[in-house]
Amino acid sequence: MKPFCIVLLFIGVSNFVNAQILYKEFSFGMPIDEAKEILQENSKSLKNIVFGNGTSYAFRKRSLVDHDGSLVSINIWSKKNLNLAQATQYLKKSRSHFESNNYKTVYAQENWSDPILVKKNLPCIRFIDPDSTVVIEMDPRGQGSVYNVFVTIYNYDWFLRKAKGKE
Repeated sequence: MKPFCIVLLFIGVSNFVNAQILYKEFSFGMPIDEAKEILQENSKSLKNIVFGNGTSYAFRKRSLVDHDGSLVSINIWSKKNLNLAQATQYLKKSRSHFESNNYKTVYAQENWSDPILVKKNLPCIRFIDPDSTVVIEMDPRGQGSVYNVFVTIYNYDWFLRKAKGKE
């Protein structure tokens, strides 16, 4: 009986490790079909996400990123198109929001708050949650008078493996 209990405990712990929360009900490694169901069932609440006063982000159909049928990251972007000044404010307000929630800024370009000066081939700004389980990246994209701010959420361990070329 003891070996059976140990095996069950091991399975439970490994499922917990693999089920690290990315955002609300979405967890790293969950089957992508299950994640799509959650997205569909909660579509209204996932279309008005606030990361700072005056910001509004939304999940879209393409927000869920999978690899081999498992959820590996989430992309959320500004609910509507922004002008340059609004995109700058989104970046500043969202950074303040994450930092006020004890996320640590681990990388930021020199001109992180100016979408025109952000280097396109590098991440704009990157945060890690207080428990080192989630990495969040923010990037402005656009040109001329139309911009969006993208927020990408990754599992911390997966992100490190990917950065080291092991994934």
